[in-house]
Amino acid sequence: MRRLALTALMIWALCFVGADCGSATIQSPGSSNLKTEALPASPVLKLTNDKPKNSLPIKANELASDVEVLEVTITKVTNPSMTPLSIFVYLSDSEKGKSESKEHLVGNFSLYPPDQPGKFLLSAAPTLRKVQLSDGHDVRLVFELKRIHETSAWTPVEVTIAQPTWRAAEK
Repeated sequence: MRRLALTALMIWALCFVGADCGSATIQSPGSSNLKTEALPASPVLKLTNDKPKNSLPIKANELASDVEVLEVTITKVTNPSMTPLSIFVYLSDSEKGKSESKEHLVGNFSLYPPDQPGKFLLSAAPTLRKVQLSDGHDVRLVFELKRIHETSAWTPVEVTIAQPTWRAAEK
């Protein structure tokens, strides 16, 4: 009888432990001293093997002066051939009315495994200091999809990027 009660107690305990483990969610570590500022509203970006470069406009009056970090979230990846990928992020700056623009590298990251989405943080402060954030300039956030092995041929790839956010340290 005692053995039956012990077995029943263990099964009961395992049910609660199993239920608790099954409902766990993944959370990224948060920092209480960071505030987040969203870019101007625009659609999500898609990068593909046919169109590996795309961009979003940035308006000077919508960025805080203390911006330090750019958060890029990859929400969906279609990469059936598992082609190793990197995504390069630039700030493109051109004077309004002129076609010539300068691209300043913010940073880059690679998807690993190459078919998995993720969240990436890039230090943006040094690049933002190089860019003219004024009404007379057209500034864009440019994303470029590159194969890690550039000599390999492209395979079908599609990467979806959510609206990037800027982070700044609170003072």
